[in-house]
Amino acid sequence: MKPVNSKSLLAFTFGLMEKLENGEVDNDNAKTQTGLIKQANNLLRYELDRAKVKIQLSEHNKMTNDNLELREIESKNF
Repeated sequence: MKPVNSKSLLAFTFGLMEKLENGEVDNDNAKTQTGLIKQANNLLRYELDRAKVKIQLSEHNKMTNDNLELREIESKNF
């Protein structure tokens, strides 16, 4: 599995659009891949939002001498 970032996700999306335009990919396959692109984009957005909250918490903790932390739910075994 290749690492994904915004640039590679955008390149994949444009590649898919070209393949669809050239008839190399059918509509159903393109729709399926588009759904996966949306899910990957949502995860990237989640990571950015999480980073923003961590920065805000750090700033809050400095100003108020609190020790608030963001829960690490990804590392928990369910």
